[in-house]
Amino acid sequence: MIQKDGEFTPREIEAFAAVMTHGTTTKAADALNITQPAVSKMLFQLTSKAGFPLFRNHRQRLIPTPEAHMLYAEVQRVFESVRGISTAAREIKELRSGRLNVSALPAFGLTLLPSIVASFNEEYPDVAISLDIRSSSTIIQRASRNQLDIGVAAEVNDETPSVVRRTLTATPPVCIMPKGHPLSRLSVVQADDLDGLDFVSLATGDPMRRQLDALCEERGARRTMKVEAALSATCVKLVASGVGVAVVDRLSAWMARDLPIEIRDFRPQLNVNLSVYRPWGTIASSVADTFIEHLIQSTRDYMNDVDRGIKALGDF
Repeated sequence: MIQKDGEFTPREIEAFAAVMTHGTTTKAADALNITQPAVSKMLFQLTSKAGFPLFRNHRQRLIPTPEAHMLYAEVQRVFESVRGISTAAREIKELRSGRLNVSALPAFGLTLLPSIVASFNEEYPDVAISLDIRSSSTIIQRASRNQLDIGVAAEVNDETPSVVRRTLTATPPVCIMPKGHPLSRLSVVQADDLDGLDFVSLATGDPMRRQLDALCEERGARRTMKVEAALSATCVKLVASGVGVAVVDRLSAWMARDLPIEIRDFRPQLNVNLSVYRPWGTIASSVADTFIEHLIQSTRDYMNDVDRGIKALGDF
């Protein structure tokens, strides 16, 4: 009586598949580069574990039983799955597939990031990217909880031990004003020049707003607060509508330079830098590493052009 004796081994399944394909143990052995007795032994072991006959001898050939054909169909599905895993591994290695969860603060995510993602997608079209716009504090918090792959946020003073930070670029703010405003006659706007002017301000919780408020307090520059807005893009549109002047990040200002506004460098420079954040203690995928390098290089190249362009606006 045939006894069941444990689970099939991968080598037994491989021998069975080879016999099904080639019809004899000799040809199966040649295909597997092993001896014919080794194939016969594995076939006997697999038959014992299966608990039913798999082959019948007929004129020196092995004729599969109906049960063998049923089992072979399952084996083929397993082999197909294994080939699929190998293909997936190869595609991941070659960056032909993968998924990235990217978050960025609005001043970057609503301006430069879409074009960077688009250029990356052209080179790696099968990489799926999820974009999310959040505040810097939320991005850093999510990175610390391993809830994103890559985050772009403004640097904060306190160090968060559960994230890895890499400097992206410095983004010292600029002063923007409506076309024809008296400040446009200046090549560089100083904090003192804001005294007595109608002002469009970022919200009170914004890190740049806090730095600017402290600077104006120190210099005795009293601005007339007309409107507060959470986003630089909103401030830019308010300035373009003639509400007042504003101090915003240079990227948002430059991307809106076709609006009826003037852009001038602001002094003294406020300390506003962007960094790339990742979860600490996790190994970044090759897709994430490649995207980060693309992100950093593209951003720095573009910001160099921005700096030159803004400087040229004040050279008259």
